[in-house]
Amino acid sequence: MGSHSRTKGKVGERECAAELAKHWNCTEARRSVQFCGADHDADLKGTGNLHVECKRYCRVAVTDWVEQAEMDAAPGQTPVVVFRQDGENNWIVMMRVSDAPQFARELLNLIGEK
Repeated sequence: MGSHSRTKGKVGERECAAELAKHWNCTEARRSVQFCGADHDADLKGTGNLHVECKRYCRVAVTDWVEQAEMDAAPGQTPVVVFRQDGENNWIVMMRVSDAPQFARELLNLIGEK
């Protein structure tokens, strides 16, 4: 991995930690010590029982999906994208970090836990 990629990754992890502190109250979120991808090492520590991997790209098509969900959502609705890769069985949920608290509240309401 080149120097530019490493720097970009570090900056992205710091930005991600700041967003989680702001929107998820993860005020202890910070970059973990990187050991070349050792087992069970997340990109961030201080996120409770969440294993957080931070990915930063110039442009990925999935951002178009989030933008579509945002444009199509009625006022008060939380835009969420659920997708899976062809040939895979597991579905993935994607949303903006700032929408996650409202998503969590709505999900708890949907499954009957308040």
